[in-house]
Amino acid sequence: MLPEGIDLDRLVASALLRNESYERLRWLCDNVGGRVAGSPAGEAAEQWAAEALRSFGLEPTFEPFEIDAWERGDLEAVALGPAPWRLCALAHGNSPQRASLTAEVVDAGHGERPDLERLTERVRGRWVLCDEGVAPGHRPLHRSEKLALAAEFGAAGLLLYSSAPGNLPRTGMCAEREAPIPGIGISQEDGARLKRLLASGVTLSVKVEMSNRIRRATVRNVIAEIPGTERPEEVVLAGAHLDSWDPSQGATDNGLGSAIVLDLARVLAQNLPTPRRTLRFALWAAEEVGLLGSKHHARLHAAELPNYAAVLNFDMTGTPHGYWIPGESELPPLFRQLAERLDGLGMDPDSFDGKAGLHSDHQPFMLEGVPVVGLLGRLEGQGGHYYHAVGDTFEKVSKPGLCRAVAVGACTMAALAESERRPLEHRTRERVVRMVTDADLLEALAVEGWRP
Repeated sequence: MLPEGIDLDRLVASALLRNESYERLRWLCDNVGGRVAGSPAGEAAEQWAAEALRSFGLEPTFEPFEIDAWERGDLEAVALGPAPWRLCALAHGNSPQRASLTAEVVDAGHGERPDLERLTERVRGRWVLCDEGVAPGHRPLHRSEKLALAAEFGAAGLLLYSSAPGNLPRTGMCAEREAPIPGIGISQEDGARLKRLLASGVTLSVKVEMSNRIRRATVRNVIAEIPGTERPEEVVLAGAHLDSWDPSQGATDNGLGSAIVLDLARVLAQNLPTPRRTLRFALWAAEEVGLLGSKHHARLHAAELPNYAAVLNFDMTGTPHGYWIPGESELPPLFRQLAERLDGLGMDPDSFDGKAGLHSDHQPFMLEGVPVVGLLGRLEGQGGHYYHAVGDTFEKVSKPGLCRAVAVGACTMAALAESERRPLEHRTRERVVRMVTDADLLEALAVEGWRP
């Protein structure tokens, strides 16, 4: 049941009518831009978040830790065929620091294991060309999984072509550490041309000259909280990753989520200053290179995790219409009531997903049995189209969608903080294993070294 005493109208009004997050996001995009973990821009973003929290009367703290920071260098990729041409390409994060390679190309379809098994020895020593998709009914594969498979079969490198038209190669992490082979994102148009030539029987090679840098760097999670009164040891956490990739401004991924979390802190500090449970706000470092910030926090607070009532994750959060609560078979009553009360903002009590997923900052908490909550949403302004590409810029972000996400998020956090009993149960290890098994995630987790 919705706890008594929560003024949802006031929370919604503050989120919609006094919203500061859109202008704050504009400043981040225009004055900091892309902010790779461990870079000067990444440090500037940490300060941006801390200053915002101070302006709400909260005192931010930092959780520093060291990483191997990958820095993009030069890349030249040329297709050597009947008419050689330069590929529109971006190195994937954690690609090797040096690569000088000319090799033939083989079309590996989706780059799934059955595709590579079909090609057998033809993969060895060649560039594997594949798209971002999977066969119908199959679980989506992260680029790191496709690179690991290509390396397993002896490939010289991976050419992953974008699903977005418009000469938009995509970057993103391809391995948790320096990759064994180069991973390169190329444009959809270049991928299609290579595929057509290969299908016509032409033998193609791709020549790559690549230089990157990996160095030790210190990064910081930025944390603030509103202490609980009756149950201060119990925590409701809202988090978003602060880092982004460098080709763009990192607006949708994930300046958007960071701006939402900061405005949640403002709305709740002003309108729920004495919550029953502690409200914690986290801006994570180094998500794009392996969820390192949220993993660090989960290790640092391992003894406290049983007291985390819920973790809300905001990553490319669009205009909200429902709830995602992994491991639940149906929408719990509290969230159904919230969705019904917030239907004027577009929330639908029948819009629900309980299937577990990976590759965002909810993951380390979910694997420890902590209840996770996300908002199902629709990205306006083609934000998803420009994912990890040069076009992820400020004007792609919908201000109404951002404001609605803050309103729904604030009401959800307030309800979780003020409920007499915890609305969601922690999961045992056995239930976690069953949840990720049912979602067909064991192979993906094995790439990261996680075992049931």
